[in-house]
Amino acid sequence: MRAATFRLFILAAALASMGPATTGPALAEAACPVSDDEAARAGGYAAAVEKAIAGAPDCLTAYRRLQLCQLGSSADNALGDAARGKCEALFLPKARPPVKKAYGAALKRCDRIAEGNTGSMYQSFAALCQARAARDFARKAGATLAK
Repeated sequence: MRAATFRLFILAAALASMGPATTGPALAEAACPVSDDEAARAGGYAAAVEKAIAGAPDCLTAYRRLQLCQLGSSADNALGDAARGKCEALFLPKARPPVKKAYGAALKRCDRIAEGNTGSMYQSFAALCQARAARDFARKAGATLAK
C-alpha cells in the first residue's frame, strides 16, 4: 500500500509541475520568457534560464520562470537552486528552529521523489518540488513574494 501511495505522490508531482490544464482556448498558457537570442548569447538555453531566474525581481517571479522554462531533466537542479535561493532569503535567516526543521522535512520529502526512480525527469520533479516548498514557506512566513 505504501508503494502505491508513493507512486500516486510522484504522479501528482509530475502533473503539478506541468502547470494548469486547460479545457479550451479560453485559457492561454504563459510561455517561457527566454528567447532564442538570449539563449544564444548566454551559451545555451539552460544558462539563459538560470540567468533569467537569478535576475528575477522576487521569489514569485523566480518560481514562475522555473515552472515555465523547466527542462524536465537533472539540469533543473541548478535552476531550482536559483529559484529556491530567492525564496529562502525571505524567510530562512529569521526562521525559528521549528520552522527550519519543518522546511528541512519538506525538502527531504521532495528528495524522495527522485530516490529509487531512474530517469532524470525525477530530478526535475524534485527540484520543482523544493522550489515550491521554499515559495510556500516564504508565503507562510508572511514575506512579500512579489514586488
